[in-house]
Amino acid sequence: MMRGIFGLFLFPVLLGAQQVAVKEHELSNGMKVLLLERHDAPSVSGGWVARVGSVNERPGITGIAHLFEHMMFKGTPKIGTKDYQKDLKIIAEQERVRDAMRLEERKMRAMWRKGEITDLQDPDQKTDEWKKLNEEFDKLMEEHRKVIVKNEFDRIYTANGGSRMNAYTSYDHTAYFITVPANKLELFMWMESGRLLEPVFREFYAERDVVFEERRMRTESTPLGK
Repeated sequence: MMRGIFGLFLFPVLLGAQQVAVKEHELSNGMKVLLLERHDAPSVSGGWVARVGSVNERPGITGIAHLFEHMMFKGTPKIGTKDYQKDLKIIAEQERVRDAMRLEERKMRAMWRKGEITDLQDPDQKTDEWKKLNEEFDKLMEEHRKVIVKNEFDRIYTANGGSRMNAYTSYDHTAYFITVPANKLELFMWMESGRLLEPVFREFYAERDVVFEERRMRTESTPLGK
């Protein structure tokens, strides 16, 4: 995975327009590290860039790069959960139910083509099996909320003086960055290596709906959006 990382950059804030030399190192795993040392600010801005973006998508998975960006804030085995083993079990159960729902949706599309149902979005025309599975999924979502520690990734950084945490997805790269006090550099390394090596994609379906809504607001609501 690390060979897909373009670079990790660390530098104090407020660089201005000054021309300075940046030190570049390449780790044994292929990751490039850019360092710019300054001693006139007690803060360090750091982040990492991955060589992946919307250009890597294909028909059928469009939007996955931006969704992945969102999911990278959901935590790790140590961050974002009260009980990691229960967390994993619920996520696995959610996927089992969603797989069964997708199979049932295929059946409903076949029924629609035959004229047996007229509106695939009408809840009253869903099959009894789909309704049963949907209820089971809702219960699993509720159970999962009791295990999740919401926004813990952000809260840990904020409690330690972190600011400006953000990320963005472009055509050919995705970037994550934050500013932390200089004495919290080790925390930054621990947090970012954790989500690079062991990300846990909690609340996938809820976050998918958030991305859908972002698209409706930013793209589909514009004159040339569709």
